Amino acid sequence: MKPLSSEKGPIAWMTRNHVAANLLMVLLLLGGIVAALRIKQEVFPEIELDTISITVAYPGASPAEVEQGIVMAVEEAVRGLDGIKRVTSTASDSLGSVSIELLLGTDADKALQDVRNAADRIITLPENAERPIIKLLTTRNEAITLMIYGDQEKRI
Repeated sequence: MKPLSSEKGPIAWMTRNHVAANLLMVLLLLGGIVAALRIKQEVFPEIELDTISITVAYPGASPAEVEQGIVMAVEEAVRGLDGIKRVTSTASDSLGSVSIELLLGTDADKALQDVRNAADRIITLPENAERPIIKLLTTRNEAITLMIYGDQEKRI
């Protein structure tokens, strides 16, 4: 069997230097405690979707009419605005929907106002089309879930 001093590696070093090993352990524990206290904790984290939705109702119109009269006009109006990453659209019976995804770091309130201004400048919407509904999409978290259980007679 080899003498203890000829062993190499961290375990052998710690057996030879038990005071240094204990100090290293205390340092790691304190570092972990400090890091744990500084971690931001949230029950409901804030999530921003960075998406603006424009919905325009066009009663009685086919998807092709909605695409030509509503969707293309709205897309043209908003495409040149600053801070826009992607514009996607959907045309269905009597309804046109445009989703605007914002670039990371873009001020959502300013972008929403810019989109509203651009939508107000559209003069080519059909006469029967309703006013555009423009919203900044946000998430809502459940505050409470309630489940009730019990024996109950069936009453008719």
